[in-house]
Amino acid sequence: MSGKRYLLLVLIGILCAVWSAPAQAQSSALRDLLRQAPNNAASRTVIWFGSLGALKRALNVQVESREALDRLSLTQRATYLSEVGRLVYFSEQSGLARAPEWLSTFGINSFAIERELVIGKAPDQVAILEGAFDANSISGALQSLGYQAQAINGTSIFALGDDNRAPAGAVGSLAADKMNRLALLPNRLIAAASTANLTAALAPAPSLADDPIYAALASGLEMRDTLICAVLFDGAFAARELVGSAPSAPSGLPAYQAGAIGYARRGNVRTLTIALAYADPSTAEQAGNVLIARLGSYISPNQPERPLFANWQFSVEVAQLGGVTLLKASANMPEDSDVAWVALVQERDLGFLRPQ
Repeated sequence: MSGKRYLLLVLIGILCAVWSAPAQAQSSALRDLLRQAPNNAASRTVIWFGSLGALKRALNVQVESREALDRLSLTQRATYLSEVGRLVYFSEQSGLARAPEWLSTFGINSFAIERELVIGKAPDQVAILEGAFDANSISGALQSLGYQAQAINGTSIFALGDDNRAPAGAVGSLAADKMNRLALLPNRLIAAASTANLTAALAPAPSLADDPIYAALASGLEMRDTLICAVLFDGAFAARELVGSAPSAPSGLPAYQAGAIGYARRGNVRTLTIALAYADPSTAEQAGNVLIARLGSYISPNQPERPLFANWQFSVEVAQLGGVTLLKASANMPEDSDVAWVALVQERDLGFLRPQ
């Protein structure tokens, strides 16, 4: 065997070993939070991950309060605000959209939230918030609002009103039923509308981190740059709820088991990655060809004046992660891009992912 051929075989072996490495070997903020998500049908529908802490580090800014935000330079503030909500998800439970009221009512400083995971959709939604919370302030505020201390399997929680029903007063006006049940843990707050959903999040066995498909999606998104935001979704749920009704050309995208979209930023380089889980590599490769063609020509019903991803240069790769075949399509966002990918998901404008 020639030296060149031997070297090529060695390199191929190394690459296969890297791509085939179990998802468990990846350390990831998303995967860590998935350990708190129960692996059930309600949880698997849609899962949002957002890390404003990672965004602040990527932009090299400190925003620990509304006053700190106002102290940023005009350029820093404009960049930060252009990302939040458009490219980086935040939940209703975080209170960021009404931060002063959230702080005065619940004692929760929305700007202190490092990262969050929102599992499922209403009425079974659960939000896990992590950050530097003032537990005494929150506890005092909740008690003054009429929350009652209870226990779930030995864990203390705060409860207000009935399951899945907005309580009267300030809590219902601000948060509807989303803050009815709260577990205040060290550097973590878990919110749910019902006792049953909070109970499931406090003892998630098995968790979504134990599901090979969701573990592979999380690991695939976090394999390179620090992940700032992501959404994961079940394939059947996406086909029903996320892809809209407009046909997408070309046809023939094979149905996928589950999918994800992730956003990362390093300096001024912003990267969007789409990941789809398939049962075998040949189907994933077929899907990759269709997906690239769709992304290049997709016309959003909300922005019909031009292809949504005009001038984007997507590249495709197929990888084996923990026994799961993952198709990944990634591109650096053009500097002048106005694509608000979080809104695309929320507005069910993912026609390029319609399975056919």
